[in-house]
Amino acid sequence: MAQVFPASVTVLTPATSANLGPGFDSLGLALRLYNRFVVEETGNDPHLPSIEVQGALGASLSTGPDNLFFRAFALLFERKQVQLPAVRIRMMINIPPGCGLGSSATAVVGGLVVANELLRAQNLAVFKEELLELAVELEAGNHPDNVAPALLGGLVATTNVGGKIRALKTPFPDALKAIIFTPSFPMDTVAGRKLLPASYSKADVTFNTGRVALLLTALQTGRYEFIGEAMQDRLHQPYRQALFPAMPDIINAAIAAGAHGASLSGGGSSLIALASSRFQGVLQAMQETARALGVNGTGMILRADQQGARVLSTSRSRIRKEKIARYEDKYYWPPARSSEELPLNE
Repeated sequence: MAQVFPASVTVLTPATSANLGPGFDSLGLALRLYNRFVVEETGNDPHLPSIEVQGALGASLSTGPDNLFFRAFALLFERKQVQLPAVRIRMMINIPPGCGLGSSATAVVGGLVVANELLRAQNLAVFKEELLELAVELEAGNHPDNVAPALLGGLVATTNVGGKIRALKTPFPDALKAIIFTPSFPMDTVAGRKLLPASYSKADVTFNTGRVALLLTALQTGRYEFIGEAMQDRLHQPYRQALFPAMPDIINAAIAAGAHGASLSGGGSSLIALASSRFQGVLQAMQETARALGVNGTGMILRADQQGARVLSTSRSRIRKEKIARYEDKYYWPPARSSEELPLNE
């Protein structure tokens, strides 16, 4: 007789970089840096989860019911009018919070995806479109530019049509890598938004719309020489620079070292440069320039994640995935192959 285990789900959710310069609140890219969430049905009180956070980067995260992952998890059960299960949650945090790499988006998307997988056993799983709507509802500021690529993977363009979120994913070129420089200080997204003007000139709006069109076309056609101009911005970076005065010099250093273009990642403080070669040289130039300006930080070279959030395993799987265990404690995670994941509803 087969041994019965409590229902358990493991989900991997990628980091994201929003805006990419001109795509303010509308463009986002998923990256191969991941937070991993394991949820097991156990315990007594559904509203008092047991939460364990692993990794120094997650030291500041709540372990109470106000934890963002748990709030997202509970929301889907609430909307489906299904009793919330009592759960134990383990969170492996590899994405620094508050640094413009979508850490909160991984929590929101991860919680929804785990809940959706548990609801699948009751034939109540929902489509990605509904998960995206809920993710935007929970994300601070209700912006889709981080949660959409975390859910879908790749490069995602988003907009609001009649109160409904529309998200269109396109594969990101394999030839390009993202060089990330993350300063040792976070940037408050709320404080950054308060620096933005209430209105913009026609010239600034036209400047950005032209750059978004140029960026998307350059990526689609492989004309990477246009990326530097295409990642220019007039809507948010010049104002957020007040919180990060060294930003323009580090961006310029990345381009001088061989990057095609660079920008603030989301609301900061991380910076993202796109390059097709000289990756280490670009990273070194960013770090050295930052140090010369009194800014300490860390760096990473990442490929784009093309898949988005995925279920790595459930207790209902008939075969244990040994490869998952081998990568369990790695900082970087390879994308799960189609044969190794349980896909979300398309």
